[in-house]
Amino acid sequence: MKPAIWKPNGMVSLRLRDDLFTIGQMSVNSIMRLFDVSNSEDIWDDDVLSSALPLFDVFVGRVVIQNLATRYIPKKSVQTVAVPPQRLWIKPYICYDGKFPFRGGKLVDLGPEGIGESTEAPVIKENLQLPDDRDVIERTELTNMWGAVSLGDRLRRYFDTGINRDDLKFEIFPGLWSDREQLRPLTSRLPIPLR
Repeated sequence: MKPAIWKPNGMVSLRLRDDLFTIGQMSVNSIMRLFDVSNSEDIWDDDVLSSALPLFDVFVGRVVIQNLATRYIPKKSVQTVAVPPQRLWIKPYICYDGKFPFRGGKLVDLGPEGIGESTEAPVIKENLQLPDDRDVIERTELTNMWGAVSLGDRLRRYFDTGINRDDLKFEIFPGLWSDREQLRPLTSRLPIPLR
């Protein structure tokens, strides 16, 4: 059965292309944990599931389940490595200058379970800046929602090249990375003129 319903803590197999699959775990508030594991077929044995390490957590729309997920993975098969949920996130600032809609951001804490609301989360640091906060900006995910196409792009690029980045950060934090031209075309996380 193709998944259509968000099941908190449920695991799904995600089809990235005909010969590339990975797994994701749904949280209680639209956060999905992706794992650093891939397969050329939609087959996951217990050894793979018990040793799979988290790759990143992101907010996703239901469209990810509807368009990328091929099936739920039975609970009895799931024994992934226990890693606490991501609690620190970057909430971008809305920019009204008529250019890109987001510029800069603040570091917020969604709590020990990583399930708080980003709009009400306590602020750990206002106005993240380069170069002082480079490490935090690079390793912390944005609260912006991901769709199926952009998440698929990011995961395919990671499994094909080892590059694990949110291309939205090129615009939100200009100057964060200097290899934009070498990576083109960038993922669909950015609008076409910026890719």
